Amino acid sequence: MPRLQPLSRQLMALTLPIFAAAAATVVAVAYTRDVIAASGAAASSAASSDLPSAQFLAEQGLQIVGPMQSSGGLKAWAAYRDQQPIPIYRMPDGKHWVIGTVIDAQGKDVNAKALHNAVQKPMGQEFWTDLERTHWIGDGKPDAARIAYVFTDPNCPYCNQLWRDARPLVQAGQLQLRHILVGMLRPSSEGKAAAILASKAPEQALASHAMAYADAHGKNPDVLGIAPLQRIPLSARDALANNAALMSNAGLRATPATIWKNAQGLVQIRTGMPPGLLDELMDKAPAKSPAH
Repeated sequence: MPRLQPLSRQLMALTLPIFAAAAATVVAVAYTRDVIAASGAAASSAASSDLPSAQFLAEQGLQIVGPMQSSGGLKAWAAYRDQQPIPIYRMPDGKHWVIGTVIDAQGKDVNAKALHNAVQKPMGQEFWTDLERTHWIGDGKPDAARIAYVFTDPNCPYCNQLWRDARPLVQAGQLQLRHILVGMLRPSSEGKAAAILASKAPEQALASHAMAYADAHGKNPDVLGIAPLQRIPLSARDALANNAALMSNAGLRATPATIWKNAQGLVQIRTGMPPGLLDELMDKAPAKSPAH
C-alpha cells in the first residue's frame, strides 16, 4: 500500500496514549508527526466542522467519507488517500486530532471493520473511475454482462493464461476484459507493451501475443510474442507510465491484477491467478475478502 506521507516533519517521537473504555482498555498507536494541532485559521474551522481545516485536508490528499463508529471513546471519521483507508480521531480537548490505529490490549485493530465498511464503496468507485480513464484495450463485447479491468504485463505468464482461460466467457459475450498494459517484469516488457498499444489493431495484437505463449513452456519470454519496440513513442511511454502509477497507488504489486464490480456493485480486486478466479468474477463462487 502507499506509504503515509508525514503530516509534520518536526515531530518524530512515538507516543502511546492509553484510553480507558467501558468494554476494554484501548490503546491508540500513532506517531506524533500524525497528531494535528488546531491553531489560527485551522482552529476556527475545526470549531464548526469537528475536523481540521478543509485546506489542510486537501493538502494531504485526504478524502473524507464521514463519521464512523469507533471503539475507545474518541470521535472518529473515515477517510482515504489513493487506495488507503485512513481513520481520523479527535482528541478529547477538541483541538487535536490523531491519524493512527486504535488497538485493544491484545493488539487487535478494533476499528478496522468499521473503517473498511465506510470507505469500501466510495474508494472503490473512485478507483473504478480512474480505471475507466486509462488507455485500456478491450477484449470482448462492450455490452457484456460483466466488465473487468486487468493490469497486464506482456511477459507475465499468468496474464496470458487469464487471456486464454477467459476465451469461452469472452466469446459468449458474457465478459469483456479491459487490459491496462504495464511493462514491469522483464527488460522487453515495456517495448512489447508499447508495440501492442501502437499497433493498428491493439486487441488483435494482444490476442496474437497471448496465443504465442500457449505452447511456449520453458522458452525465454523475451523472444515470445510481439517484438518489442526499440524506440517507444512518447504517447505510449506516457500511457504506460500513467498505468504503472495507477497500479502502484492502488497498492498492487503483481500481475495480473483483476478488478471488477460484484452483483452488489462493490469493487473487487484479485492479483495473480487464484483458483476459481473466473467463477468468482462471474459470481459463481462465494465472495472472498479483497486480496492485493
